[in-house]
Amino acid sequence: MRIGIIGAGERGRIAYARELNKYDEVDIVAAVEWNQDKLKLTGEEFGIDSEYLFDNADDFLKKMDENKFVDALVIATYDREHYDITMKALDYDVDILLEKPISPNAREVFNIAKKAEDRDNVFMICHVLRYAPFYTKIKEVLDSGAIGKVININHNENIGYFHFAHSFVRGNWRNEEESSPLILQKSCHDMDILLFFLGLKPKSIASVGSLTYFVHENQPEGASDRCLSCKYQDECIYSTKNFYRQGYRGYGWRNLVNPSLTEEGLIEALENGPYGRCVWACDNTVCDHQSTTIEFEDDVTAVFNLSAFAKNVHRNIKIQGTKGEIIADDHEKEIIIKTFGSSEERVIKVQEMNGGHGGGDAAIIKAFMEGIAGDKDKIKTGASESVMSHLMCFAAEESRKNNKLVNMEDFISTLNKEN
Repeated sequence: MRIGIIGAGERGRIAYARELNKYDEVDIVAAVEWNQDKLKLTGEEFGIDSEYLFDNADDFLKKMDENKFVDALVIATYDREHYDITMKALDYDVDILLEKPISPNAREVFNIAKKAEDRDNVFMICHVLRYAPFYTKIKEVLDSGAIGKVININHNENIGYFHFAHSFVRGNWRNEEESSPLILQKSCHDMDILLFFLGLKPKSIASVGSLTYFVHENQPEGASDRCLSCKYQDECIYSTKNFYRQGYRGYGWRNLVNPSLTEEGLIEALENGPYGRCVWACDNTVCDHQSTTIEFEDDVTAVFNLSAFAKNVHRNIKIQGTKGEIIADDHEKEIIIKTFGSSEERVIKVQEMNGGHGGGDAAIIKAFMEGIAGDKDKIKTGASESVMSHLMCFAAEESRKNNKLVNMEDFISTLNKEN
């Protein structure tokens, strides 16, 4: 199976291509990446012929028009590049794995989903949580009826202060105009997992949130706009002086900051590149906290809280039903089931697979391969399953920006008319 990677960054190359390359039947034969250092590394890692290394998607697609040289594609470019590339890719007889979000534009989401549904090939969105053992186990407990009918869910995504600073203040997803709103980029995962757990349609959404802390007004007096020239570099919790070095929390992202992984390259990147900027002196526009209330069918309600202000990167959830409740935290890898009328608690410790998202990255690649082999039941995140999570995020932004309750039926009807 010949596979091409369009967007050879942290998700495309490191998360997905490396997992795919573990399969004997897979050969990574092509890559598209505008960053020359990353493109070179990708070519070397997977032994790709230089003829099939491209620094732009247009040249890749033109060559595909001449001769289809891949059987499957991973599309993991910047959010706003997804639409044109995916719509063209859907014209080929290839299987496609598309990184979330589908698009930051609602009409584009509809168009991609509609075109994908008319094909026999596999088309999957990377909502990896549906495949992660921790969340599949919660789904299994819910489906068993252990806590009765679900009435309410309280779900929290704790981004982690250091992760937020890296990705959403300094990084690629800091500015809504260049990427997408925070709730879409980071949390269409979470809207999708609520849909997965409940199997119900959302009826209304209300959301509030803002960019409160990571603004210029909060920059310490006398601070530099760059960490390495700042008098606070040894005491500021957001300092990048050592952040990307071994033993510190950002080491896993070092290759994104400086693909060469040299000391000289890292210093140059922090002195001149986006990841060395003061967190209070960036061009970030996305929220640093947001709370969303959702009413589903059958009078089920959910509150979703998204926040930068957490020590660890994790999700925790409390699901309340008519016969009991579930309290779960993916950092602790523990699911606690409390049944009404009983003093006993059932505790499930989930053994996760290796890899990102608690094994979700590896599991979605496994499902992708099984789907291509003919087992379409393994595909949980096709076009039709993934659209609603995106619409919920768009509706949340409509609510937040206009301070109103959004009726989902009316909201979708308006989008359909516009489309």
